Amino acid sequence: MPDFRMPDLNKVYLAGRLTRDPELKYTQSGLAMCRLGLAASRHYKGRDGEKKEETLFIDITVWDKAAEYLGQRLRQGSPVLVEGRLRTDSWEDKTTGQKRSKIDIQALRVQELSWPGEKTGGAVTPEPRANQEEPVPEDDIPF
Repeated sequence: MPDFRMPDLNKVYLAGRLTRDPELKYTQSGLAMCRLGLAASRHYKGRDGEKKEETLFIDITVWDKAAEYLGQRLRQGSPVLVEGRLRTDSWEDKTTGQKRSKIDIQALRVQELSWPGEKTGGAVTPEPRANQEEPVPEDDIPF
């Protein structure tokens, strides 16, 4: 029998809104790190026909220049698309001495989903350019 090997794959795509303002910090070596909280919801109908909503709250970590950019630009409520990988963070609880762990996302890319001029949760987005040309009505075209 041939040896089929399962490739290792750790890739996540999530879209949602930020649950809090980004927390921008710097490591001792000066590397920027930004922590984001994301709420991703799923809407569905239950067996009883009632509309239901299930929300998942996820912690996200962004590094380097992207961390600085997002830390200055995003605010609570900002809609984003996140591409990243799952990572386990483990530590020992100082009060109980128990081992703890959680899964978070190490972001490779974070894309803002708000449109220019849209005011979403305090996010800063540029206004449309004023010198943008208006479309010419068809009855004004000479041919």
